[in-house]
Amino acid sequence: MKRIIFICFLLISLVSSAKNLIYLDERGQTRVFTNSVVTDRSMDFVKLDIIGELIRGVVVSQSLRQEETIMILPSGIIVSLSHETKRATVEFGSEFDNSMIFKDGMVYINAELLAAITDKSFFSETEALILYAQPVTIKSIVNRPESVSITLDRDVLPDFFTVWWTGSGSLALTLKPAKIDPFLDAEGVTVATGRGFVKISVEKPWPDVEYEIKGRTLTLMGKSGIGRTIEQETSTDFSLNIFESYSGGQKFTMSYLEMNGSSFSFGVQLANNGIGGLEKATDILRESGSEIMINGGYFDQNQNLPIGLLVQNGKVLGLPSLGRPAIYFTEDGKTYVTRMDILYLAKFDDRFVQITGVNSPYRGEAVLYTDEYRNSIPEFDDFTYLSVKDGRIVKEGFSSKVERDTDLLVLSPSSLQKIGDTAFVGRSVSFELMNSFGVKITGAVEGGPMIIHNGRPVTNYEQNYYSASLLDVRAPRTLVGIKETGEVVFIVIDGYQHSSYGLTFKEMIEFFKDKGFESLMCLDGGKSSVMSVNGEIINSPSSGVPSLPVIITGSRK
Repeated sequence: MKRIIFICFLLISLVSSAKNLIYLDERGQTRVFTNSVVTDRSMDFVKLDIIGELIRGVVVSQSLRQEETIMILPSGIIVSLSHETKRATVEFGSEFDNSMIFKDGMVYINAELLAAITDKSFFSETEALILYAQPVTIKSIVNRPESVSITLDRDVLPDFFTVWWTGSGSLALTLKPAKIDPFLDAEGVTVATGRGFVKISVEKPWPDVEYEIKGRTLTLMGKSGIGRTIEQETSTDFSLNIFESYSGGQKFTMSYLEMNGSSFSFGVQLANNGIGGLEKATDILRESGSEIMINGGYFDQNQNLPIGLLVQNGKVLGLPSLGRPAIYFTEDGKTYVTRMDILYLAKFDDRFVQITGVNSPYRGEAVLYTDEYRNSIPEFDDFTYLSVKDGRIVKEGFSSKVERDTDLLVLSPSSLQKIGDTAFVGRSVSFELMNSFGVKITGAVEGGPMIIHNGRPVTNYEQNYYSASLLDVRAPRTLVGIKETGEVVFIVIDGYQHSSYGLTFKEMIEFFKDKGFESLMCLDGGKSSVMSVNGEIINSPSSGVPSLPVIITGSRK
């Protein structure tokens, strides 16, 4: 689709397209001639009918056989334009090829020829051709924390300037045709001049910029919002944008997917449908049949095991670590990004034991292994190994692997004491997940750090849960959040690249604090950060599409 649009755009650009002529005369006056310029084969041509308003006293006529157009300039010099060869001949002067075209029965002359015979200069812009005797003069520049104001010697037109951001994150403004007043005071800004243009640059911590024109003054102001839109795709139930923005003077690129939570169902998908392996994120997505994907939470790269709470289709595959936040999906279709107290119990009729680990390779009081677990089960002396199937204990004894459709509950001697003599073959066992919100969780992935909670930025206390290497380095970031208006948002910020450095923990707080989030947290980042929508990778992963143990998916209901 993008390729077709590009080809169409290319074809359109090769044929004539109308734009305005802006004429800056010797007296400092500005005149605009609407739709008087056409572009053909990357050359600009000006409507012959307005030549008389640009050159006072010029006489324009055609030969009797209409084979050529004749212009007699006030100086007496004659310019002839051949309708057949499209060549112009200037008396006692030069010849110009491609000097004219016909469009809709009207004659247009080449802008270069017009500039030569009027002794003027010109700039060709996307929306206008600027022909000038004298460039605009910058009379003053006032730099304030909230704005930058530039005053010219004549009324400002949008065609005079371009606003952009430099690679180092400085706000830049290019004016042309322009020059500076010899007595210009430009404190706090950098001014550079070139042939017919002036570039002004200034350090501003704005994510984006907007401008206001009042007569001769142009004012640039910080714009609240996410950033400058590079690409956009919208529908009735989601909006996908790629933004370019700045933080701490550094540029970053952000893929930002905002969805109507009631229109989508979200879930968790495992690499190779198991725990303990990696698979290319796009392959996991394809097997799931979902439309949307972002990477999941952190994982142990030595054993490829997800770290922290993990729930898929209501089944607990991992328990929380260190009190970190998670994204939760519930049976009634709601999504939460928050912290919850989680309690997981193995119930033996009227007795129970708290499960302290799920699919964990480490010794625990009561550890449950599900049949998704692909690694070897550790063997501990004096521990009891109970195989559970269809709600009953079917075998007692060590197993190095979990059998299909079976769970393996490993109990320490002290845990066994809590349930007495109830753990025997044939006894019923059930597993119950409880949480501090009292909701039924169908999916969950642990992450962190939290960035926004209850509409406010988190405090420095959040740093206690993470290492400095995770918080203080500019890196790719994946975030999930809930807007104050209820939308679910997936975000990937590119990093480790010259075009996008990524963000630190503090930079994320500063950037997102006023973006309308009720809650927002990170998932795994770095080389894991990836987003896909409708089969297309949206962001630019720093090392290509990552191989992961878990992804989060979304599909329309």
